[in-house]
Amino acid sequence: MKNINFFKTIIFIFILSTNYLFAQQKQNFNHLILTKVGYLNKDQTLDSIVVKQDTIDIYKPYRLEIYLTNKNEGKFLSISRDKAITPDCYQGINGLHCEKKFSDIEIIDNVFIIKHITANVKSEYSFQLRGKKFKLIKYNLIKSDTNGKVYYETINFNNNLRRIKAINTLDNTILYDTEYRIIFNSRNLNNFSLDPKH
Repeated sequence: MKNINFFKTIIFIFILSTNYLFAQQKQNFNHLILTKVGYLNKDQTLDSIVVKQDTIDIYKPYRLEIYLTNKNEGKFLSISRDKAITPDCYQGINGLHCEKKFSDIEIIDNVFIIKHITANVKSEYSFQLRGKKFKLIKYNLIKSDTNGKVYYETINFNNNLRRIKAINTLDNTILYDTEYRIIFNSRNLNNFSLDPKH
């Protein structure tokens, strides 16, 4: 009898631990980070962008949700992406490394911009609705180093031009300023990823 009760207890603990591990693996984007409202197309109806975070996952990923508004049908979820924003943590060479990079989202002139900022790097990814898909149309990067140099990079995917520039802030000299054409097709939001794991 004791063996049967012991066996039942072991099975019960096993089921509980399995359920707990399964719950840990499930996505849990229930922490609201921000909501932005603006015009994402030219139909003069307000659309919205919602960013949520999974605070249980060790990588602390973000979910980007875009809700468009149709005058006849109302608001609907256009796209939901879990990899469009850099997670707070990633697996580095020396283990888990955490640094909050995501800063904000702006909506300007039917374009939404995902912004990331760290101590010495600021990056922006601009998307615009083209047909039924959000397309990456511009990328901006500003990076500084400890020697007083600031590096700029801009890629305009509308005309496939890349511009790189560096300035020495100690004496305001331009180290280089180059623009050239690239052969690169911009990505749609549905296959765009800033997640280092993917």
